[in-house]
Amino acid sequence: MTMTHRLQPLALKALAEDGSFTGYASVFGKLDQQNEIVAPGAFLRSLQSWRQAGTMPAMLWMHDATQPIGLWLSIAEDAKGLAVQGRLALRTQRGQEAYELLKMRALTGLSIGYRTISSRIDAKRKARILTDVDLFEISLVTFPANEAARVSDVKTPRPTARRKFSETDRDATRVLVARLHQAARTLQTESPRRMHD
Repeated sequence: MTMTHRLQPLALKALAEDGSFTGYASVFGKLDQQNEIVAPGAFLRSLQSWRQAGTMPAMLWMHDATQPIGLWLSIAEDAKGLAVQGRLALRTQRGQEAYELLKMRALTGLSIGYRTISSRIDAKRKARILTDVDLFEISLVTFPANEAARVSDVKTPRPTARRKFSETDRDATRVLVARLHQAARTLQTESPRRMHD
């Protein structure tokens, strides 16, 4: 039994002031870097189980189970893929950082964590077609599967008054940049993760 993290482009439609956003966590029919393709209907059984339990898959930062950064308000299949609506926890440090990075378009990726229940092989495309998966988390990540896919639209509040860039702002910016550099160094030394039971 294998649990997998699958990178997807974050097709972000909008980012609101309260940290809520919408987009797609998975797009049907697209060949990914693991030679896998998600078929329409692959999430339906898992989503029904979540609804019956009255809960949602976790929203994580970079697949780190110790760093939830918000919650998913809605997850559903449509004709395109797995449509999601979530809200970042803006009163947490990581949630605020994720919000700022999304606004800057420095963060554009989503990755689904799942376990394959059933699949078939497409010999012509030399790919595995995922027909039923257990979805257990969706993470915000740095690198999407499709490098050309980026945030298309971000709503940011219009400033009501111009203010000076304070020392506090400069300190916060320096801390954020240092963390970004540290995260980049960590990602360069780690290979993509695949978890096994």
